Amino acid sequence: MASLSVHDNSVTDDLSRRHFGAAAGLSLAALFGAACSSASEHPGDSAGGSTRTIETPMGPVVVPLDPQRVVSLDAYVGLQTLDELGAPVIATGTLGGGLRTLVSAASQELPSIGVTALGDIQLEAIAAAAPDLIVGRQPIGQEYYTELSGIAPTVLIPFTYWRDQYIDVADSVGLSAQASQNFTGLDERVAALRSDLEQAWPNGLRLSVVRVSDISGDVRSYNTLAASATFLYADILSGAGIVPSANSLPGADPSKVNTAVSAENLPLIDGDVIIYYVGAGGQADAGADVEQALTSSPLWSRLSAVQANRAVKVDSAPWFDGYNLSGANAVIDDLRRILL
Repeated sequence: MASLSVHDNSVTDDLSRRHFGAAAGLSLAALFGAACSSASEHPGDSAGGSTRTIETPMGPVVVPLDPQRVVSLDAYVGLQTLDELGAPVIATGTLGGGLRTLVSAASQELPSIGVTALGDIQLEAIAAAAPDLIVGRQPIGQEYYTELSGIAPTVLIPFTYWRDQYIDVADSVGLSAQASQNFTGLDERVAALRSDLEQAWPNGLRLSVVRVSDISGDVRSYNTLAASATFLYADILSGAGIVPSANSLPGADPSKVNTAVSAENLPLIDGDVIIYYVGAGGQADAGADVEQALTSSPLWSRLSAVQANRAVKVDSAPWFDGYNLSGANAVIDDLRRILL
């Protein structure tokens, strides 16, 4: 019997790969005690000069006012934000295969502290880098918080709405004002996209967003329900007035980011347009055999979107692993290229 189920395996599914440890669905970082600056400064409290205290999910943390040696625990929002803002990062966690996406060539070459997307945190490498600040996602660093704090002040960012994460990382290095300015223009681009889509698709658009990461041919169909607030693609789709087909799939659950669809049930992912990507996250280095498992299926070739040449592969980096403005603009560019 073909199966359709909400994917909820805490060991193997992509929720664990992306460390969905925070309460899903709440999008305001303040509700999680997100990192925010206090008014206090402590001149001379550290060898690097003045410091300030910021509030984090782990309690108050005294950080350098002008950090010079920052370690990012993750290659998601941590590295992407710090790189985009020009912060002095000296080492970073990586995605599967050691990859770092949506960052500069210099950040591509930074020393690795482990494939932290899969839970590999190398404390010795972090200590050897001699950081004056450590920044990263709370679900990645919380288990090691005592050890990390013994190396350098450690700011852990709650896993919430992607924009809040971006601002929180920026605030940890004193660049929140610059980060806020970076959002100028993004909402205007989303609003323009919505207007153009309403004209191009006056009867509405059935869009299916699919990730393929298994050689079995099984896929995950992604939504814009409450649990998806951490994904920038979901924010952009919502702003553009697009409701992915996964929102109405049998078994769709607002507390889950995706619905797993077995290879035998591929017709359920059909729509006017299918956008799909391969691997991502802990499987950022997934091979061509994963994509072949999907596209060689006879059921795939029968999908109306495939037959209409409207099944389009996109880069997984902005759609799944993106947390900066470069990623957000790449998603908008993809949607314009595919849908208009």
